[in-house]
Amino acid sequence: MKNLTEHRVRYADTDHFGVVYYARYLDWFEAGRTEILRVNNITYSELEKQDLFAPVVEIKVNYKKPPKYDDLVVLETSVENIGNSSIKFNYKVFDKKTDELLAEAYTVNVFINKEMKPVRIPNDVRKALE
Repeated sequence: MKNLTEHRVRYADTDHFGVVYYARYLDWFEAGRTEILRVNNITYSELEKQDLFAPVVEIKVNYKKPPKYDDLVVLETSVENIGNSSIKFNYKVFDKKTDELLAEAYTVNVFINKEMKPVRIPNDVRKALE
């Protein structure tokens, strides 16, 4: 399963060199993760009502080529693996015009309760993302 999200690089996304600042990608990945959940009828607000949270516990990014201000990029978000309490999401950022791969990454998110203890991923979430 994968989801595509378009993003126009804003001036605020760029650094002094006119390319996307490395930490902005993390915002894009969160947006992609939120959207892949949303299209599967899962929202963080609904999870939080159940006292469930899913923070990022691991991230790896491989930057290939930096996009610049006003470029249109496409973020592809997919689910690689669903464990007992964790989900591994993969991300690829492409140049919309050339389809060139600009960056790829993954995050591992662990479901926890209010006490910050790992909990099993709810069955409805698991089924929606498998």
